[in-house]
Amino acid sequence: MSSPGRWPVPARWPVLALAGLLLTACTPTQQAADPAVPDAASPRARPTTQGGEKLARPSYVVTVGDSYISGEGARWAGNTVGNAHGVDALGPDAYDDQGGRESQPGCHRAEQSIATLGLPNLGAKNLACSGAATRSELAGSRFTPGLDFYRDSRGNRGQALLLERFAGSHDVSHVVVSVGGNDFGFGSLIARCAGGFIGFGPAGRTACSDDARIRSVFAEGNVRSVTRDTSASLSRVGRAMRRAGYAEADYTMIVLTYPSPLPTSAQVRYARDDDRFRAGGCPFFDADLDWANDTALTTINASVTAAVRRLGAANVVRLDLARALEGRRLCERGVSTFPASQLASWRAPAAAQRLEWVNRVYFTFAPWQVQESLHPNYWGMRAGQDCVRRLVERPVPASATCLPTGRLAPDGSPVMRLAR
Repeated sequence: MSSPGRWPVPARWPVLALAGLLLTACTPTQQAADPAVPDAASPRARPTTQGGEKLARPSYVVTVGDSYISGEGARWAGNTVGNAHGVDALGPDAYDDQGGRESQPGCHRAEQSIATLGLPNLGAKNLACSGAATRSELAGSRFTPGLDFYRDSRGNRGQALLLERFAGSHDVSHVVVSVGGNDFGFGSLIARCAGGFIGFGPAGRTACSDDARIRSVFAEGNVRSVTRDTSASLSRVGRAMRRAGYAEADYTMIVLTYPSPLPTSAQVRYARDDDRFRAGGCPFFDADLDWANDTALTTINASVTAAVRRLGAANVVRLDLARALEGRRLCERGVSTFPASQLASWRAPAAAQRLEWVNRVYFTFAPWQVQESLHPNYWGMRAGQDCVRRLVERPVPASATCLPTGRLAPDGSPVMRLAR
């Protein structure tokens, strides 16, 4: 079993890349102010009739929130450090959502997201942003829109304001939300865990679950604070819809919990540290794998659940994705990397049954991006997509849990099921 101790220092390039990951994840941010003055250009009511008749046009499912819903990492349909062509499902323009470029640099709003359901007369609009928290943030020159009504003279807009504008001119039937994880600093926590595994930093090789600073993030007081912020952000989503002319009965808000991207120590397929680091791309100690599942993810999802309960809106459904990737997580037994699978490409029959549904921790650059690490890949996104599709087709009150079935659809994508 993997535990801290002596281990040959990894090659210099991954250490330098991890330094970039840590700096990116831990860059101090300034919470952007949320101006109280309404945006005069924002529509206030959706035009649903013309000449007394209802307009015949598609409804939309809109996504708002963070990287777990924006489609971050969905470009890739398997893990490799070799030729990426065999796993490149969406191509180099995967995140270009506005005429060959990103509408908001760094948001990684994938061309296919969890809201791209393929149902008749139902469109998708992706307003989510990788790295988003409950409030908009400024980190140097980079703006990350949160779930608020922020706006400034440079054209930056919060996601709640973007939602209000879109809903005012389109018929929105569902708003799907993923938020709260970044308020716990989940990205920087994972970066510190990976850094502790390879010995990056003055403490050498140490389990991050032993770090008092990391444990303090999940202390009761901070959890209460994040829960309040998360609930307030959900309230702003509702306010955006009201300002666009919707009553609660006009749409459904689906709030997602987070899927587990990593197996427990009992389920990881690599026993040796070197294999975890180089072959699997899962540089985590056994203790940290268990802590990530039993403490970090459990606490974050409990906070999201409490935030939904605190909101108390009748049109809100919590969709629990905690176990949606089980059996296909990074470095989990029963699945493999792309090279080990010996598949010709991600399009091969049964590829989604043999490959992982979560991106490895990337220490390299082009064509991979560090921020794609540990996010659901193309297959993971398709699994989440099927979860949302089932909830849209057959609504349930209050809450549902989405689980894998092990079966594939005719197009090779995962078939999921909902449980109460």
